[in-house]
Amino acid sequence: MKDCVLFLPGRYDLRQIPYYKTICRDRFKIAVDGGYSFFAKSGIVPDLLLGDFDSLRRRPKGLTSKTEVLTFSRDKDKTDTHLALDYCLEAGAQRIDIVQTMVGEPDHFTANLLLMPVVRDSRTDEYSPSVRLINHKSEIRYVRDGCVSYRKAVGDRLSVIPLSSGIKLTTHGTAFDVSGLRVRRGETVSARNRIVEGEASVEIGGEAFVFRLFGRW
Repeated sequence: MKDCVLFLPGRYDLRQIPYYKTICRDRFKIAVDGGYSFFAKSGIVPDLLLGDFDSLRRRPKGLTSKTEVLTFSRDKDKTDTHLALDYCLEAGAQRIDIVQTMVGEPDHFTANLLLMPVVRDSRTDEYSPSVRLINHKSEIRYVRDGCVSYRKAVGDRLSVIPLSSGIKLTTHGTAFDVSGLRVRRGETVSARNRIVEGEASVEIGGEAFVFRLFGRW
């Protein structure tokens, strides 16, 4: 398995369906419980439907053998998203997109953010998957002692939020390029930068979330 995309429960506006369809191309597609609503609206068939069905409530009608279904008890130690992520890692996925259309319940959103370090910790010399939390307006990446590059992103906003006690930050192709800037956790000097060149990059020593906000907000 090369690439996966997980669709979480949320509101899938018909205007954004074409964008999410592009993310599905050549991907193993997972409906995480109520995230099946995207597939119902788009007409795309998921490869896997997974969850305890607390938001979907019942197995959808019309599912065929093309869709594997994994049902879990509501009394479990992991969220549906965590179980779906485990599935991708066990299958050896190289790239994983977690689609969450809105913040929704704040505890679930925060838990999903903090699942990204789980992927980073699964890396070995032979296996190095990447993951991002994404919707039609933004993407979030977790970086630990690494670099993120962007192309064709002029005008997008960029914020780096330190997780470790302090990070060393270098950026290229942004409105406010820095080299080796020390940013402590809780400082906001690295928030709300902007990409101004066709190729841009963010290099981080330490742990941080990198937020990219698409276009104008």
